[in-house]
Amino acid sequence: MQLQDNQHQDGPVESPPATALVTGAAGFGGSRLVRELLNRGHRVTGLDVVPPLHAGLLRWELEHPDFRYLWQSLQDLQPGDVAGHSVVAHLAAQADTPMAFASPRYTAMQNIDGTLALLEAVRRAGGVGKVLFAGSGNEIGRPSQLPIDESHPLTPHNPYGFSKAAAELAMWAWHRAYGVPAVVLSTGVVIGPQMRREVFIFKWLWNALHGLPLVVEGGRQTRDLSFIDDVIAAWVRVIEAPDELVVGEKFFVGSGAEHTVAELAGWCLEAAGADVPIEYVGYRPGEDGQREAFSTDKARRILGHAPQVSPQAAVRLTADWVRTLVQSAPEKPQPA
Repeated sequence: MQLQDNQHQDGPVESPPATALVTGAAGFGGSRLVRELLNRGHRVTGLDVVPPLHAGLLRWELEHPDFRYLWQSLQDLQPGDVAGHSVVAHLAAQADTPMAFASPRYTAMQNIDGTLALLEAVRRAGGVGKVLFAGSGNEIGRPSQLPIDESHPLTPHNPYGFSKAAAELAMWAWHRAYGVPAVVLSTGVVIGPQMRREVFIFKWLWNALHGLPLVVEGGRQTRDLSFIDDVIAAWVRVIEAPDELVVGEKFFVGSGAEHTVAELAGWCLEAAGADVPIEYVGYRPGEDGQREAFSTDKARRILGHAPQVSPQAAVRLTADWVRTLVQSAPEKPQPA
């Protein structure tokens, strides 16, 4: 999906081309952001621990004259790596909630210590106009007020949410103490082609297309589902906005609609054209009562951003991609 020009009558006037550092550049969101920034004439440095020859989502960008790849850990980021960049987009994370249950200390190390390393490098380098942080709906969990707007306190309900909330608090602490130009963009579940395969939407579509049951943990908790192109559009709007308009601000970027997990499972069956059973099991720890009912009014008002793809359409588009994976998967060897 081609992003619209940022000169929106209700949104910001775009700034000159950026020199952007994107952490987590080899991942789902990072690679899409790198591609869109290059398409729009920006210069980009991508940082990731994935070896270049394994960074399949960047296979074309690696040859782009305005792209440089840093094969390096976030924890080892130095001020010299940041110097010369006008924007830092921080998407690197241990992003799988299930892994955080099994490895909470590793998750904290990646998400909290990695963010601190980034903030210190930015602080020491100077010259960065804005630092964007990818927040998560898991940082709130069970809300005390609805809809959830940017003023809602962080109330994480699982180890992954804790790690992201602590990282966001670090963003604001370094902003207040040292003037690090923080901007937070928080989302619920982001889906689309090339999405992370440990996310439940992918697993359900994969199972449905293979004639296997969908395993639903809980069912009454809700999610705000976004299509990747819409999320990247919001990030680009922030990157291209005047610094003074967005620095120090938080934005919820999503569809602005909540749907139960059970409802989403039904959408996956419909999108896959499958008739397989849904097996309900217990909730994940802390998730009974979770709601993602985000207000997107601020993003619409300040950024001029409005999602173009409905949550149900996002599931259908994702199903089309998963279907290509199923069709191209090698057949299982037949027994002798």
